[in-house]
Amino acid sequence: MKKAISLAGKAFIYYALIPFVGCAVGILVMMGIFDVLVVPLLTAVVYVILHRKMEVDMKTAALINLWSFAFVTAVFAVLMIAARGDFYGAVRKIFVPVCFPFIFANSFFDLFVVTVFATYAVATATCAICARKEIKFKWAAIPLMIAAAALVAGVLSYAHRPSVRYAGHGFDYMNGYSTTDFTDYTVYAKNSKLVSPDTDPGFMIEDEDEMPVLDGAEACYPLYSSFAKAVYKDIDKIERDFIKNEPDSPVNGKIVTFTNTVRGFERLAEGEADLFFGARPSADQMNYARECGVEPEITPIGKEAFVFFAEEDNPVDGLTSDQVRAIYHGDIGNWKEVGGRNEKIVAFQRPQNSGSQTMMEYFMGRVSLKEPKTYEKVGGMGEVIREVADYANESGALGYSFRYFVEDLSQEKGVKLLAIDGVKPTPENVENGSYPLTVDLVLVTRKGDPDPEVEKMKEFVLSAPGQEIVRKTGYAALGGVRD
Repeated sequence: MKKAISLAGKAFIYYALIPFVGCAVGILVMMGIFDVLVVPLLTAVVYVILHRKMEVDMKTAALINLWSFAFVTAVFAVLMIAARGDFYGAVRKIFVPVCFPFIFANSFFDLFVVTVFATYAVATATCAICARKEIKFKWAAIPLMIAAAALVAGVLSYAHRPSVRYAGHGFDYMNGYSTTDFTDYTVYAKNSKLVSPDTDPGFMIEDEDEMPVLDGAEACYPLYSSFAKAVYKDIDKIERDFIKNEPDSPVNGKIVTFTNTVRGFERLAEGEADLFFGARPSADQMNYARECGVEPEITPIGKEAFVFFAEEDNPVDGLTSDQVRAIYHGDIGNWKEVGGRNEKIVAFQRPQNSGSQTMMEYFMGRVSLKEPKTYEKVGGMGEVIREVADYANESGALGYSFRYFVEDLSQEKGVKLLAIDGVKPTPENVENGSYPLTVDLVLVTRKGDPDPEVEKMKEFVLSAPGQEIVRKTGYAALGGVRD
């Protein structure tokens, strides 16, 4: 009994008390990222002192620390697997109390976990070195295998965590606004994919200071870049020089800029951009413009298909409008209810005020959308941010976007577009208007803008050469025949 009590006391000292002291001292020495180094180092120093001054049983200390390491890694792995890698959700809520001795350790959870693991690993190694040949491998084999297996399981779960699976395509480009590689769609691209009209545009803006600033939705960037390349003299040199001389600029172009639907429209309302290209703005965006003292003028310049897509091997080839509304309202939750497999429908949505989300809200009408699938990620200051999950090509997934974005830009892989009300979203059906979710591609300007070049650009976009660019880019033109 005394032996068990003694062992329990030692376990408490080695698992809890010494790391607690190390963290408490560490907070006085240096906080922040250096906890990962300071706390394990201080713990090692404590054990060296105990060994030399108090002749502590280092064999027992090593084994307790090794089992402590195995315990915390196992708890972490189980939590990660149960939470499907949701590192900053349930894992954080449970793991931190389990590791209460590290209460003063780093507030950044990822560094906190590393600090815990590193401390027990360093303590085990330090005690083992002090114990020298007293530890036999067979006594350490079981906790070592547990720790190794747990670390592998935890790392694999982390690698497939929601913030990776649902954060989009993760292409860090154009100041982080883009999820698509637009390298070949810039006006200064060496291997340009921009299109040009076969006929003379009819005018050219030669003075750099007179060129209206363009911005818009992500899928429209290739379109308005082509407009600029056609009628802005030396725009390739202007933008190349800007990127070279202003590497820290908050925008990624001087005249042909790209942010996204939300920020691009805000820039138009705030006077930072002159023409915005995209889908029709949402009610919130229109209200924001009016709060800025701007009345948006919306001009249709082409046609596009709002599309729904699923996995390639999904046996369902089409849905009715009512079925789609029922799915996104929450009334239909299994593919078998619409003629598919007995499988849960994972219906993804898009962020608020994005072009596709605004269109989805128009499509739903008075039928409310259910709460979107979300995930958690860590922001720049370490705060946890909840974001709408982007489409992930997983079993049972359903998503929506615009046809050009999915097909011409190859944004989504391994998907097929679904027919709506029996009509497929082919370019021909978009052109002739038979596809029920054909929508306008619009140009938004500030009503009454005194800049004559803005009006000239609008006229050019609606002209035969401008509509030719619309067709060649991949959209349907206004009342024309797609090439």
